[in-house]
Amino acid sequence: MRLVDPTQLFQTVYSLYHHEYLGHLISAHYIELLSNEELSLVHQGAYPDNLKPFLHGMDEKDKEMIASLNEITPRSIIKKFGGNPREPLEFFTSKYQGTTKELIHTFIQRRMAKILPMLYDRPLFTMGNDGYPAHTPVYMPEAQATIIFHFRRKPEFTRYYPTIKLEEEQMEIMGRNVAIICEEPAWVLQGERLFTFKHDIEGKKLKPFLRQKFILIQKDKEPEYYKKFITSVVEKYKVKAKGFEIRELEAQPVFSLQVSDHNTSMSFKPMVTYEGFQFPLEPLGRNKVMLEQEGDEYTFYRIHREEDKEQRALAKLEKIKPNPTHITPWEYLPKEDGLRWLSDHTDDLRAAAIQIVQPDSANRINLDRPEIHLVTTDAGDWFDIEAIVQIGDFKIPFIRFRQNILRGKREFILPDNSIAILPDSWFTDFRHLLEISEPKDDETFSIRKYQAPLLNFPSRGGLDDFADTLKNLESVPEYPLPVGLKAELRQYQVQGYHWMQFMKANGMGAILADDMGLGKTLQTITLLLMEKEEGATSPSLVVMPTSLIHNWRNEIKRFAPDLRVLIHTGVNRAKNAGAYVNYDLILTTYGIVRQDRDMLQAFPFNYIILDESQSIKNPESKTAKSVKGLVCKHRLSLTGTPIENTVMDIWSQMSFLNPGLLGSEHFFKKFYVFPIEKENDLQRSAKLRRIIYPFLLRRKKNQVEKELPPRIEKLQYCEMEDGQREFYDETRSQYRNYLMKLISEGSLRNNKLNILAGLQKLRQIAIHPQLIDKEKFTLSQSGKYQEVKRLLYQVIENGSKVLIFSQFVKMLHLLRDDLISEGIRFNYLDGATRDRQDQVDTFQQSADIPVFLISLKAGGVGLNLTAADYVFILDPWWNPAVENQAVDRSHRIGQQKPVFFYKFITEESIEEKILKLQRKKSQLSDDIITVEEDIYSSLNEKELTDLLG
Repeated sequence: MRLVDPTQLFQTVYSLYHHEYLGHLISAHYIELLSNEELSLVHQGAYPDNLKPFLHGMDEKDKEMIASLNEITPRSIIKKFGGNPREPLEFFTSKYQGTTKELIHTFIQRRMAKILPMLYDRPLFTMGNDGYPAHTPVYMPEAQATIIFHFRRKPEFTRYYPTIKLEEEQMEIMGRNVAIICEEPAWVLQGERLFTFKHDIEGKKLKPFLRQKFILIQKDKEPEYYKKFITSVVEKYKVKAKGFEIRELEAQPVFSLQVSDHNTSMSFKPMVTYEGFQFPLEPLGRNKVMLEQEGDEYTFYRIHREEDKEQRALAKLEKIKPNPTHITPWEYLPKEDGLRWLSDHTDDLRAAAIQIVQPDSANRINLDRPEIHLVTTDAGDWFDIEAIVQIGDFKIPFIRFRQNILRGKREFILPDNSIAILPDSWFTDFRHLLEISEPKDDETFSIRKYQAPLLNFPSRGGLDDFADTLKNLESVPEYPLPVGLKAELRQYQVQGYHWMQFMKANGMGAILADDMGLGKTLQTITLLLMEKEEGATSPSLVVMPTSLIHNWRNEIKRFAPDLRVLIHTGVNRAKNAGAYVNYDLILTTYGIVRQDRDMLQAFPFNYIILDESQSIKNPESKTAKSVKGLVCKHRLSLTGTPIENTVMDIWSQMSFLNPGLLGSEHFFKKFYVFPIEKENDLQRSAKLRRIIYPFLLRRKKNQVEKELPPRIEKLQYCEMEDGQREFYDETRSQYRNYLMKLISEGSLRNNKLNILAGLQKLRQIAIHPQLIDKEKFTLSQSGKYQEVKRLLYQVIENGSKVLIFSQFVKMLHLLRDDLISEGIRFNYLDGATRDRQDQVDTFQQSADIPVFLISLKAGGVGLNLTAADYVFILDPWWNPAVENQAVDRSHRIGQQKPVFFYKFITEESIEEKILKLQRKKSQLSDDIITVEEDIYSSLNEKELTDLLG
């Protein structure tokens, strides 16, 4: 048989046929037209794979239908469900049974339900026995049939039957020429007419009547039949009944959420009630039928549902459902999660007019939201706090909730044995407070004044004014300045002095954390001079890194020459604390405090001041332990980086300044460090910021920008030289392969140091390959080095001065040797430099020395280098605070010219990835706290892989 010629006239038709196993199916065909445009006998099946030549004769709907019909051809069905299309009989006789048969039936029915409504404007035929697809035309009336079910209840049985009407014609569906070709919704083929129903009806409800006119329900089957079958029929279809009653009910819906407690889990069920009839809100529908039986009498109540109102209520519930991604979003929540959800959304449910319904049981939940009322009493250095919690009619001292909050238990048994659900916020807002407070009696607890920021609920009493002052620098009272001060303080410095005096007056330790270069030392000297003028009887002690001793001595001599200063350093330092009594101020170093620990801890100082207080960031170090054992009246810390590596840094400093403020080390790690650094818990970091904010004064340079010239930053990207690139790629490949091997073997943890050594090696190659192999590479074989030299010459020719920082001393040595060979004068400073101040003074005062080479770590603090107006950072460091400290050597008070800051980055190297990782690792970006984790120790498998990628 020849195929249809697509260049000739043709028509796409659809053919209904019956398959021996699969039942009624539809197929698509091309039929060639005769000259009079009637259908010829030349035809072929239409499938997606032969569609292209015939596209000019069909529309988008045809293409969609052909694709869908192709899915339910016997061949496609056999293939989809694991058979061989070449052996159809084998499939249908052996595999087409049980679950497979049910799945195939459902699959076909869903596609038939989709396709049939699309056929109204298409030519549809029944297929002839000879396979001709256009044997008999099928008529699809636009009108849809209506159905009425008739029930007649008699003493012995109930009889029922349907009456169907189509186009005003009463129809019979019993007979050989009637078939149900789709079941959901039902489509009926009666002779040459194919129709469906106005209100969708299931085909299985019609099937029995293809063979019989009515069905009898025997008396003993009535209860089950009435409850299930007749109830569903009454709900969906028009019914006429004799022998039982159907009542129509119209009422307003009342919505509720039914709570079920299953001991270890909870579930919730959205419900709706119409005049006492309650049922689940889902699924939605036009009607709901409820059956009542009294004795032998049955009454059906058909409730007309307010679909719009139900839909709105359901939409509100959808927004807050407790387990939105689960297949059962309202069921089987763990008990704790269920309680939390109910507590958090009780107000939402009530606002949506959705009642919360609980079973009458001993586990009834009290849904009244707890309210806290607080009264504080000033008790000198302490506040006594009486806090009462009101839950409905119950008033309970807040202190009785202490164990619940400390243990994380949300359920609290009330006097009537109902369960109160403590708000989730209590466990973050008050956990810290209860951890460090001291119970006074059964109703009262006490906190030190400096712990006031831990209170986070409405208060009355002496705490309010004090807390407001802590929060607002502008409200700090003014204090007189010392008469003997030889300096004109800037306004922000005067404010800093007032703030330190206020903190002292209220017995609180504090951190002055101004940006580098804003005069922390001068503000502190002002404070110490006022201590002398007010008659302080004991000297104060300032502890600092060794590199700062010279700077402190000069600043005191310049601004407060009346202060009597003892430098307690060197081998000839005092061996007895009695030597301190004739001085106002003792200057020493962290190393000396460790060595002279016993002597220093035995002397009662007036102030103990820690400069660069991040030096005690490790609470387990000898330095931190030695410092915290010192005795004094007042405590103060100075630092531009209060948090340098981890949030734990601030705990160590605060435990020196205000012991107990941040709780125990164990508590702080669990409650703050882990959530903030590992889980990026913004709520917890905000709480920590709120607590330490009153004790930490930080002004950034942009707050005094009128007094400072601009700082212009630029990332200077550099290409690698060919040999450098080859060396870099070989090294990266070597360590990447090694990393993959360790990961596959599960031995990364034990060998991580080897990988970190590889990262360090890549950083050095990206700067200059001579840092790894000086014999193999020449000085010019570094793209970055050449770019640094190019810009350096420009800076020198312009008559400017430049600070050049690198973490790698070897890199500084390369530059040093090169500058010597070219006759360019420079100063040099690294960790081994002994004449630090001489190097600084020479650079500051000598116009003919344009370059200062500085180790990033050794030169990050204690240097005033305002003679330079350019800063070069040769290699990016994980923590931007370290780089900022370096730039601040030049961009500080006293600088008159704009400072140009160049950070050199080697393209397509680990340096670019360090910048990206640095942003990712940053835990907080706040004016008060900037956290940068210890990157090396915290790198995970993915991050290591990315760095070596």
